[in-house]
Amino acid sequence: MRKLLVCLAIVFVLISVLIPTFAEARPASIRLIIGVNLSSNYLRAKSVIESLGSVVLEIPEISALVTEAPPHLLGYLKSLSFVKYVEEDKPIKTSTEVQWNVGLVEAPEVWALNTTYGDAAYGYQTSIRVAVVDTGISYTHTDLYGSIDWCVVSLRNTKTFYKGTNLKNCNDQNGHGTHVAGIIAARLNGFGVAGVAPKVVLYAVRVLDASGGGYVSDVAKGIVEATKGPDNTPGTSDDADVISMSLGGPHSQTLYDAILYAYSYNVVLVAAAGNEGASTPSCPACYSEVIAVGAIDQNLSVPSWSNKNPDLVAPGVNILSTWPRNRYVYLSGTSMSCPHVSAIVALMQAIRIADGKGKLTPTQVKEILTTTAIDLGTAGYDETYGYGLVNAVASVNEALNTP
Repeated sequence: MRKLLVCLAIVFVLISVLIPTFAEARPASIRLIIGVNLSSNYLRAKSVIESLGSVVLEIPEISALVTEAPPHLLGYLKSLSFVKYVEEDKPIKTSTEVQWNVGLVEAPEVWALNTTYGDAAYGYQTSIRVAVVDTGISYTHTDLYGSIDWCVVSLRNTKTFYKGTNLKNCNDQNGHGTHVAGIIAARLNGFGVAGVAPKVVLYAVRVLDASGGGYVSDVAKGIVEATKGPDNTPGTSDDADVISMSLGGPHSQTLYDAILYAYSYNVVLVAAAGNEGASTPSCPACYSEVIAVGAIDQNLSVPSWSNKNPDLVAPGVNILSTWPRNRYVYLSGTSMSCPHVSAIVALMQAIRIADGKGKLTPTQVKEILTTTAIDLGTAGYDETYGYGLVNAVASVNEALNTP
């Protein structure tokens, strides 16, 4: 009898160890993004997918649905006639490393044009907005207070979505987005730091959580909402004019469709090239519709971790900027380079409007930035520096001379 009890005890221990291991190896569901063919009935497609698993997010503007479904349904979902693609909702995270100085891009020389163009020389216009797609922004920071007038939250981990003027919802619990925002828009107020466009108005688009992580669908949704702006209608005056993305990951059709959606409404898209030391930029900087920005240091050298083949480079090593709880920290990374370019685009557009001209198209903006960049390294375009160091003065002057 004692031998029998010992055997049963051993069997119970083995079962108690093996069952959890087996359960972890086969998850009950996985998170998938399903692209619906534009020629198909979107609502009908949604109904079919809901019958197979829960739909946790929709981005109807690019015909995408996010579902949590059992893994064994993956093949079946791909076979459905209305399905354009099925991809895993993969993590996207910040290009974390860190940054410094607006003098190198000659922003103060643009500010000196205030005698002619007023606050537009600092990036302010009633119809100009820069959307910071990131971890949110610490809106109470003294150097950023009053710079944000609308926000969006799209987060998977809390399954929350919000858009409106309650900035508490978009408060930064990580720090990365606040640092990026400071490089763009920290105020000229006699202390702290100054951003490249120190009077521009920001949209805080929080798509990354407190750990700096998020998902493709969160980022895509954020891009779409920034494009539509507070009135929920793309192509109107309250849309984001520039979308600044200091984040990156692998190619995603969902992400690319969101980029194309924004681009079709003349939103200028700027993204960090990435910090992996790779031969090409990470996505969304990898797309031709996006301006890819690599990093340089104070000696005009490109650090080994900055991804190759960017369009431009900007300061990205030991950059001092804003941080939650009214602090300032140094960071390095292409995440810090990207907002320099985003802010210069805002200066270009704001000053053009002040001069009685219309906004430049994304194609015009990219051409101006690349042709006026300070050539570094090998003459002409090269894989290390791209077209060179972005230059605010030359870009603004060319923007003013463009019909």
